[in-house]
Amino acid sequence: MSLVKWAKSRIEKNRRSRRGISTIMANLTMLVIVVSLSSLLFVWAISSFGAYQGGAGYWFSSRSIANQERVSVENVYFGTSTITIYVRNVGTIPFTVASIYLNGSQTGVNNRVINVTQVYGFPILNTLAGSAPAHGDIQKITVATSRGTVVATTWVS
Repeated sequence: MSLVKWAKSRIEKNRRSRRGISTIMANLTMLVIVVSLSSLLFVWAISSFGAYQGGAGYWFSSRSIANQERVSVENVYFGTSTITIYVRNVGTIPFTVASIYLNGSQTGVNNRVINVTQVYGFPILNTLAGSAPAHGDIQKITVATSRGTVVATTWVS
């Protein structure tokens, strides 16, 4: 029996403690796991979003520039042979007038750059507008820039 007692005592001595690891070691282990997973997530996000940045970045930067354009139709003069539309740049950057529409019909206006605080009069022949507008007619005038800014105004002839 002494051999059995000796074997039992050796087994009891060689067993691990039933307490487990300390709370400090458990917290440190969890901290290492969280930091490493966060690093992996960050690297994945940077590489994934970097692929989509090209097109979206260009779109947002062009919209930012276009938001600095301020087109103002200051006056419209309805003459006997021409209609003159006065456009002022009240924004912070120059813009190019790409087209002017009179009652939905595009007029023959070529590209004209208007600098900041500059006013330019666009003469339009009445034949391009269809016919000479009668006194008291409502005229819808739309000015479009090359960056996509559109300003629509209504005038009475």
